[in-house]
Amino acid sequence: MAQNLMVCQFCETSNETKYKCVNCDLILCEGCKIKIHTKIKKTEVHQVLDLKEFSNLGASETIRHLDLKDIQCLIHNAEHCIIYCEDCKVLLCAICLLESHRTHNLTKITEVYHKKVKELQELDSKLCEELSFYVDLEKEMKQIKSVENDQYTDIKQRILKKESELKENITKQRENLITKLDKLWKPRQEEMSRQLKDAKEKYEALARNKAQIEETFQSHNATVIFTASGKLDNDLPTRPANIISEQKLIFSETRNLDDNKEIFGSTLTIPEFRIAGTFTSDTEDGIYKIKTFENNAKVLSLTNKTTIKSFKLKDSKCITTSIAKNNKVNIIDMTKTPDNKLLFTVAASEIRCLSTFKGDSKIVTLTSISPLIARGIHATDINILVGFREHGSNFPLQNESRRGILVYDYNCRHMRTYEYDTNNQRLFTLPDTISTNINEDICVIDHVNATWEGRVVVLGLYGNLKWTYKGQPSINSEFNFAPIDLITTKEGLILVSDRNSNAVHMLSMEGLLITSLNKNHGIEKPLALNIDQKCQLQIGCSGKGAKDGLGKLYTVDVSF
Repeated sequence: MAQNLMVCQFCETSNETKYKCVNCDLILCEGCKIKIHTKIKKTEVHQVLDLKEFSNLGASETIRHLDLKDIQCLIHNAEHCIIYCEDCKVLLCAICLLESHRTHNLTKITEVYHKKVKELQELDSKLCEELSFYVDLEKEMKQIKSVENDQYTDIKQRILKKESELKENITKQRENLITKLDKLWKPRQEEMSRQLKDAKEKYEALARNKAQIEETFQSHNATVIFTASGKLDNDLPTRPANIISEQKLIFSETRNLDDNKEIFGSTLTIPEFRIAGTFTSDTEDGIYKIKTFENNAKVLSLTNKTTIKSFKLKDSKCITTSIAKNNKVNIIDMTKTPDNKLLFTVAASEIRCLSTFKGDSKIVTLTSISPLIARGIHATDINILVGFREHGSNFPLQNESRRGILVYDYNCRHMRTYEYDTNNQRLFTLPDTISTNINEDICVIDHVNATWEGRVVVLGLYGNLKWTYKGQPSINSEFNFAPIDLITTKEGLILVSDRNSNAVHMLSMEGLLITSLNKNHGIEKPLALNIDQKCQLQIGCSGKGAKDGLGKLYTVDVSF
């Protein structure tokens, strides 16, 4: 058993020391405390503490408080401090006071002492709060980093597995795809590491301050209380303003392995939506098609109408002005050309063109596809794609029906036709809206019945069927997929309006549903889709079936 080597400083023989007299600053045994120390004159007011109590803050406070009466002057060693100078921020003995501080603002030592203790306690409380914040922040950041790191690892493993399954002609694509994945992930990884490092540094700085305060409170020397606040940094570090939030990264796999051009698929982050503005139409009709041009012209057409209108968005209103009327035939689809002209189809054989967008603008016929009837239309940099059907009713489809896409150049020469797949099966029932993607895929809304239910059909550059999309059960649980308009983004995403389900489906280039903009965002009865020159999504909606019965145009910020 370890022995107590400390000897009583009164009798100098007993090593059974148990007490310390704070005033005498002497270690005592049990006998000396009772028989000797208590009989010395004036010791009855001394503070005698059990040695076991000296480790707690209460004992330190008691000792410091007694020490206030015995603080030695730093200038006059034989004198004790009796007052505190607020002007000079120093403790004074009587001589110091008489020599140079008589006219200064003076305060009792005990008052200053208690004030300093309170200040340090308040700072300690703030440090505790800040330390707790950075503990939680570090935990949250580590969790986000872990989740996203798992996503990254999972996608990379799936890519590598795909490589081993396909075996040939994939190494280069795999390297390119991982490079793209790294470009998506590594900047976020670096930013999260930077934020974690910053949080750790601030936490450690706060912890050091707190430790210094704790060390001060453990001290038996009252002087340290007066110097501690000057040594400590009272300015708390600024909390980070933009703490990174979790971002969803996904891998969209190619479904059609016959197309060796894109074996793996693509990696992308799920976009977020924010409704930037809501504008009520000045008519009762729904906004059916929208196009915006480089010269800041903005045009639209309404449901079951023959007029093309310009529009402006002001004070929560979509204000329209008629610019051209189309001889009592409803507009089916419209597209803009690379030279800022508007091409559109009507329930007839002609492809019509509008070159100016002012009042009484003149409509001209670009070409005719007679004896066929034009449906969807889309202009690329080199071609014009036109959906077609035979004369007669849209539905039902007959054996002799003609349904497909014609490809023209800008001299209106017919280049090719997409009507049947490689198995001589029909590609389309009624191709009503057409767009092309960044990989040159042809994306088509194909209506299949008179209630305008339908699907998205995607062809490769030369007409091979790549995939179809017929809606998603999570969105189309109540109503079947009823696509109205379709656009593609510069990132290759495909947006499709679904009127009956109050949703805009967002698909990857491989036909995977990534996310949707829906009624939870405030969207009702979406029809027209457009991305303007500022990369802002515009959604034209029908008033029919909406709560207030009014057609609307929404502007939406999307983090593509």
